[in-house]
Amino acid sequence: MVPDLNRPALCPTLRGMTIHAHIEWFLTDAAAGSPLTRRTYRTGLNRFREYLLANDLDPEVQELEILQASLVLGWASWLTDMQGVNRRTLLTYLSAIVSFIAWLQVRDLQPIASSDYARLQEGMRRLRRNQKPPELVPHPPDDPELNELLLVARRLPLTSADPRERLAAARNTAILETLLSTGMRVGELVALRTRELDEADSSAWVTGKRGRTRKVFFAAFAWQSTTEYLRQRHSAGLTYRGPLGDQPVFARHDRRAGTEVLPLSTGAVQRMFRKLARRAGLDLNDVTPHALRHYFGTRMYRATSDLAVTQTALGHASPVTTRIYAKLADSAVQDAHREAFGDGQSPTASPRINSDRSQVRDTS
Repeated sequence: MVPDLNRPALCPTLRGMTIHAHIEWFLTDAAAGSPLTRRTYRTGLNRFREYLLANDLDPEVQELEILQASLVLGWASWLTDMQGVNRRTLLTYLSAIVSFIAWLQVRDLQPIASSDYARLQEGMRRLRRNQKPPELVPHPPDDPELNELLLVARRLPLTSADPRERLAAARNTAILETLLSTGMRVGELVALRTRELDEADSSAWVTGKRGRTRKVFFAAFAWQSTTEYLRQRHSAGLTYRGPLGDQPVFARHDRRAGTEVLPLSTGAVQRMFRKLARRAGLDLNDVTPHALRHYFGTRMYRATSDLAVTQTALGHASPVTTRIYAKLADSAVQDAHREAFGDGQSPTASPRINSDRSQVRDTS
């Protein structure tokens, strides 16, 4: 529901509103411009919402705290690199997001820190000068960060006497390990059902975007955590209203769920990540479900150097998307260069080339 536009700008009830709600409020506010301008802004901001969904960030769930410079500039890269948007259209779309952010600032609702805002302004200046947008695909978390996150998740069962909290902690550990070792999207994770698990090879069939299915494989530690969580859930005597195979693999364990097995939402998984990241003292933007997917894609590509394998594992329809995920490290380029030119010899030193040259007649 769109807030009453006559309310004070700092009305406390606005806190906790989603990005979608704020955008709709902005688009109905006369201060945003003429009706024609607002229609243009809606087109641009609809593309921004599309980008959020493509990155497992539901704008109807996510709040303003995720609206950071890296996200906005990453959208610009996505528009040009993956959507083929021309410069004129790009600048039109960017004017929509800039106006939206300025509108938030006037109402003291903008979460971007001053240093981050300066980075955003510099990025916008580069875009207006027709320079290539900075490649701002989030860097995957490193192993120490992931270890810290997992330690925090695993520590909870030892300190909680509440059975629900202990189940939630076992589930959280299984979710973290599943995401980082399978590359699943968070939407695929919450839609996963027990009948789709295959114990024979520690795998699962998942349904991705546009109904495409693929097989994902669990690392041994992730499979063990997931099956242990399911064992604990079964022992707790929770009930499911439907065929057993239709049970969600990962369920809710809050008070409102009670003793029922109810599926998680993507928003619940996002909130779980933020909660664990805060407890671990990590940057909320560095440890998200999508960041773990990027971690998986990067590791897969570095292990195989095979773009097609990585594309299939991630469930990408286009190799262009996979190229953005699987950026070659400088060391990999250096290794390839050494393999190609490591002998240090000039091509002119090759006997074959010299002999070929000796057979060329001077026809001048």
